[in-house]
Amino acid sequence: MDEDKTKLEGTVDILAMLRRTLSVLGAYSWKDVAYVAESPHALQALDIAIPRRIPPRSNLPTCVFVHGGSWQRGDKNGGLNQDIDEAFVGAGYLGVSVNYRLSPEVQHPEHVKDVAAAVTWLYRNIAKFGGDPNKLVLVGHSAGAHLVMQILADPQYLTAAGMEQPIDTFVKGAVGISGVYNIVRLANTSFYGTLVTNPPFGERAEQWREASIGMTVTRVGTTSPLTKMPLLLVNAHEDFHFNEDAQELERWLTAAGNNSIQRHVIPTCNHFTIVEQLANDDLDSNPTMQLIKSFVAEIADPDEISPLKNTFN
Repeated sequence: MDEDKTKLEGTVDILAMLRRTLSVLGAYSWKDVAYVAESPHALQALDIAIPRRIPPRSNLPTCVFVHGGSWQRGDKNGGLNQDIDEAFVGAGYLGVSVNYRLSPEVQHPEHVKDVAAAVTWLYRNIAKFGGDPNKLVLVGHSAGAHLVMQILADPQYLTAAGMEQPIDTFVKGAVGISGVYNIVRLANTSFYGTLVTNPPFGERAEQWREASIGMTVTRVGTTSPLTKMPLLLVNAHEDFHFNEDAQELERWLTAAGNNSIQRHVIPTCNHFTIVEQLANDDLDSNPTMQLIKSFVAEIADPDEISPLKNTFN
């Protein structure tokens, strides 16, 4: 494809997009950008937020947020996830929020494939918005963290989406917030767990095992990018059994050779408020964003980052 073409892959002409740009909370925001080129589903879309006065060639890192909702509900624009992309702009980055198709319309691994398609689209297009395509940081909450870890655990998803670059060359790290990593544990923990796992993963324990992150890493082996990827695992004090999931994931990956894992528990929140507070402008009351800022500063070549504090009025 001719790189000089001005039309963005999988969506409308960039000039048309600029005409639809909204100014929100110190950021310009593009809403519902399709990341699938042919016949996209309404949920195969993402939002992009950038600083109002982004410096030329800023090469900013981009935080890519994937919402939770038990693989069956949730939206990048609503409820707990409102304004998270703009919150990342306030923290000093480009912000992206991703939607994906939901169950019961689709089952695993279709949700994962959608997130892989979104990441591929961003790698190819984020430079047009002032982001560095080689400085993506993936952030997921609950079921969204499961999807993020899946595309890092098995490179086949990005390959199938058309990505030729190894994922560890452009994704600098990932953040799992109250992530669901062990689907077998989820199914067996409570009656609610059985409702959550079917229809997304079916009724059989074999399907649950195959969808668990540890099983994916075991199947792929040492070639799994997740065995080397810098990770930040954040949980709430009141987080169902997901603290156990994070501890288990850390053990699995450490045993596989990953020595770049940070794990934290936020004492003043629960499984839902931990993500709701991400949009809070007051960093003193937003410990999760503080952790993300420190993490990104470590992994995304901070000396190359243009300071956003000089780009706002």
